[in-house]
Amino acid sequence: MKLFRKALTANTEEVFEINGQFATILNVGPGDMYVNFDKEATTNSLLIPAGMGRSFYFGRYVKNVHVISDGTSTVQIDDMR
Repeated sequence: MKLFRKALTANTEEVFEINGQFATILNVGPGDMYVNFDKEATTNSLLIPAGMGRSFYFGRYVKNVHVISDGTSTVQIDDMR
């Protein structure tokens, strides 16, 4: 398992390499965070509000998680291969 934890810069996309079928993504906050898988993240991507998290099973291997925030959120990604 890989664990990523990083403070995000507002409106700047970050890319995390996971190469897996499972991931848990936590938005520690304070801003909203948007994620996409193997594609650029925009504010139209999947929303993870501040203080919330989501677990994903992709049904295929995903190489990268793309994350962008409208604030200075901290993201934590648990890559559960």
